[in-house]
Amino acid sequence: MKKRYLPPVAIGAALLLFGAGALTAEKLLSSRIASRVQQQLPNATDVKVSIPLGNIPGDIASNSIKSAQIEIDQSSIEATTVAPSLEINARDIAKAKPNLVGTLEVIATIPAATILKQADFADAEIVGNTLQVSAGAGGLGRASLIPKYSNNQLYFELKSVSIFGSEIPASSLPADAQKQIKSKSVRDLDIPKGMKVKSVAISEKGLSIKLYGSNIQFGNFSSIFKDK
Repeated sequence: MKKRYLPPVAIGAALLLFGAGALTAEKLLSSRIASRVQQQLPNATDVKVSIPLGNIPGDIASNSIKSAQIEIDQSSIEATTVAPSLEINARDIAKAKPNLVGTLEVIATIPAATILKQADFADAEIVGNTLQVSAGAGGLGRASLIPKYSNNQLYFELKSVSIFGSEIPASSLPADAQKQIKSKSVRDLDIPKGMKVKSVAISEKGLSIKLYGSNIQFGNFSSIFKDK
């Protein structure tokens, strides 16, 4: 019996059709996830969802979606709010409600403009991975602050003070200095149930908090920051 082979043109056309079908399915699944996110975060702006194309066949046949990357840009919200932009890496997302997520990694970032506007410090600016503010009599010195997280509270800690080019470490300063810095910057966090804070950091983008959790139901991540 003579074997039949598909000519290269036919193979190319088949691959093209498969690719088009995968893209269509990816858009459909991404749209559904974006819609669910929008329901949970009604004030969110510019929700973007992407799903690896290689996972599409399995995602369609399964009761869950293997993985998805979700970005929520809230930079258009006025700087008077503390609504963070979100980068979410979700795995094993149940299709049926309540949309439980097997593992969830979230980076919530408050824009630098918001941090600087709300900072209760004189002449605040972000330099590298620190928040620098005026310090000392007449504001002649500069204090370097770093973000810290403890007991559901986010606050800044004094790292060092520089006066006339000489740097003084926080350990050499009065203990009251640390207390004053914390009292002026402390903010309560309402961490979504099942999530834990892995780290906090500040950069030119703003103040970022990394969270991680397992078997999570999508919640309102834009409300994790509360006024003191």
